Formats: sequence, C-alpha cells, structure tokens
Amino acid sequence: MGARPTPWHVRNSRTIVSDRWIRLRADDCEDALGRRIAPYYVLEPDDWISVLALSASGEALVVEEYRHGAGIVALGTIGGAVEAGEQPADAARRELLEETGFTASEMIELGATWANFGNHANRVHHFLAKGCVRVAEQSLDDSETITVHAVPVADLGQQLLQSFHQLTWYKALAHL
Repeated sequence: MGARPTPWHVRNSRTIVSDRWIRLRADDCEDALGRRIAPYYVLEPDDWISVLALSASGEALVVEEYRHGAGIVALGTIGGAVEAGEQPADAARRELLEETGFTASEMIELGATWANFGNHANRVHHFLAKGCVRVAEQSLDDSETITVHAVPVADLGQQLLQSFHQLTWYKALAHL
C-alpha cells in the first residue's frame, strides 16, 4: 500500500513573474521522505468564472474567440477573471454583459473547482445564467474579438473543447 500522501514543506519560494495577468512562483519543496522537489512552478492567476448563459428561448449563448495557448478559434462559455475585491457572481454578471451584451434574470451558482490543482493556485467558479436578454452592445477589451452564437444546449458537449467549459455545461444540465 505504501505511505499516504502528505503536503510538501516549502523551504523557499521566489516570484518569477508578477504582472496584471499572472503570477508565477518557483517553490523549493521537500516531501515527508526528505526528497527535494525544486523548482516546482506554481501559476497564481486570479480566480476565473465560467458562465453557461441561456437565452429567454432556452438556447445556449456561447462565445467564439481565438485561444492563443492552443492556437485555435473555439467556442466556449462566457468567462474571465474575478477582479480583486469582486465576488464571483458579480464577475459572472459583468463578463456576461461585457462579452455578449446580455443580462440574466437568474444567476445560479454551480460551485467551484480547481483550474488545475497540479500547478495552478486558482479556482473556476461555475454559473448558469437563465433568462438572458440583450440590453447593450458588447464591451470588449482591446485584445478581444468575440462572436456570440445561440446554439441548442444539447449540442454543446461535443463543441466545447476546454475542460472547465464542458464541466460548466455538465453541471448546468442538472438545473435545466
């Protein structure tokens, strides 16, 4: 059976990069058996939100945009970072309005998961936005180009390529 896992002891930690988008640290760790694990890199982005939005007619509102890490244009849920001092539900409403121009009559919290607990320190907060209606034009960041699509909810599982987007869709199904 072997030894049970236990948290590592961080002997030293140094910041490699810290700007408005990301923080990256390098930890010098030691496990319970005295083995050194160094450097162990940890990304510390802000928490994220992922919103599956439903129009008043029940179609899913998804966004199509370029995803530079993978180098692809893909469909996804509405999402973004939770800003300092902001509650995740407020970030979900803000991102929904900014990326789509829609507001929701009901915002349902679906829980949070770790983005990638192997080397990320942040969580993804999942939401279902119901009864969405367009109230404004998009208000995008200078680097964003986003197209909004209305698609049947049942078709989303195979169209969402990011794991936490799929998880938001899956968690939302229980509330439909």
